[in-house]
Amino acid sequence: MKKLVCLLLALVLALGLFSVSTAEGSKYYGGYDDMIDATIAIYQRSSQGNADNIWWWDFCREYFGINFKVTQLTETGTYKSTAFASGDMPDVFYQLFMSSALVVEQGVTNGNLIALDPYITPEIMPNLSRIYEAYPEYKTTITAGDGHIYSLGIIQNANSPLMTFYYNQRWLDDAGLAVPTTLDEFTEVMAAFKAREELPENEGKTVVPLTGDLGNQPRFIANAFGWVTDSAGYLTAIALKDGVPMFIYADEERFPAFMQVMKDYIAAGYFSADVFDDQYAGNQTAAQKAEDLTGFDQNTSNAIDPKEWVAAIPLTSEYNDTPQIARSYNAINCQSFNISRTCAPEKVERLMKWVDWLYDYDNYLMSHRGPSNEETEYLCGLKSGYIATLDEATGRYSFTAQEILDGEYTSWGDYQNRRTQGIIGGYLGLGVDLFGEGKREDNPPTFNNKVDVNVMPYLVDTYPNIRFFDAAVNTRVDELRTEINAYVNENYVAFISGEKEMTDANLEEFFKTIHDLGYDEYVGYFIDYYENVYKADK
Repeated sequence: MKKLVCLLLALVLALGLFSVSTAEGSKYYGGYDDMIDATIAIYQRSSQGNADNIWWWDFCREYFGINFKVTQLTETGTYKSTAFASGDMPDVFYQLFMSSALVVEQGVTNGNLIALDPYITPEIMPNLSRIYEAYPEYKTTITAGDGHIYSLGIIQNANSPLMTFYYNQRWLDDAGLAVPTTLDEFTEVMAAFKAREELPENEGKTVVPLTGDLGNQPRFIANAFGWVTDSAGYLTAIALKDGVPMFIYADEERFPAFMQVMKDYIAAGYFSADVFDDQYAGNQTAAQKAEDLTGFDQNTSNAIDPKEWVAAIPLTSEYNDTPQIARSYNAINCQSFNISRTCAPEKVERLMKWVDWLYDYDNYLMSHRGPSNEETEYLCGLKSGYIATLDEATGRYSFTAQEILDGEYTSWGDYQNRRTQGIIGGYLGLGVDLFGEGKREDNPPTFNNKVDVNVMPYLVDTYPNIRFFDAAVNTRVDELRTEINAYVNENYVAFISGEKEMTDANLEEFFKTIHDLGYDEYVGYFIDYYENVYKADK
């Protein structure tokens, strides 16, 4: 029987059905024969399962020989503060959203996070070392100012948009209008969309052309003025204009014109009357789509028929003649994996080998789906591995598993979230087939709704999302940011709501106050980093 199992395993390997392997002659991956305990703190969303029912942790015990003691968190800020202050830290911080500022504070300055780069060698981490050899800029991006790496994350497709916006194509057709390419054309489309309130079927209803809150849709409009930023908090986030770092609220030429557009749109009802309510986007967007009362949004989820929506082309205007939209900054992420100084030194190399396993594309896919239906030796309590079915007409796979077929889980997504890898998520490892060697059944990216034509040609880099100011600069930046942002947000809302008139005198006072609060010093730190660190490393 044992011989038969070995023959079957050899056949599966030959067919390329999985890429997991253990060192020859050893019990566990990485060349180990002993089981170790390790503590790990992880973030858990409301839709995700409990650790004691997640296949991944059983797999870690049986395959890697690592018995993780898992602490699940629904809120991470207080936990991190308490852990760092008390010294009562887990061995591993996982998916706890470690900002670059926090990495500098707790790694470079306080020493609560250990440097990981000494372990990123071909012997210990062959997968990640190979990636860095082929893409050295990836390593540079996540290296702190002292030359060390304290945090790892996911590597994904860099050639993708940060966020895509869509029009209701049927509404465009009804109005006899094409997808707009300029801000003036966009305004014409919004007026035509708002006029749908006059249709008999909409009597007594409110049509909202621009669904969403004051975070995302205005960012699309901001592109028309030449500002490109990677943040939904576009107003107070660093942006690039003509390759120069700036904050859009300090652009004395263009920001008043932008605020006037926002004021006009709100007055015309292109945004909801509830647009200042933080809960608006989540509570009302789906309902508006379901009732066919909106025509523009940052995604097509909850639309009656997503195929009716078409991707928006980035806008130009009298202030900007180049269509451009932010490339995804999530291609390189380093906020998901840290090892604390309290982790026993003899465990560190073992944990780094565990992490390195995820930097193989096939292994990354396995961590999400569990084993395939042929990999019964890795079930670890699952009823079956996943079953991939190819649709010959579309060329795409659908996935299921026995526990879904039995009705224990409602869908493939539900199964992944609560049974297979729900608390792991797409936050660590190689999430794109960089080397074209993937063997697991997978669906390549598709560009629906004309994203490939209307968006992809206009992707541009933004100011680097990952930046490592030193501790003193971080402290000063936070001080300046707090006071400046509070003033900007208060006055921005007053201007665009009509509470405060946009007179020359009021605008002059607004810009003067920003500079008096230290804007030039504030933006100077970002310019210096961009010119002397980021661009120098590139």
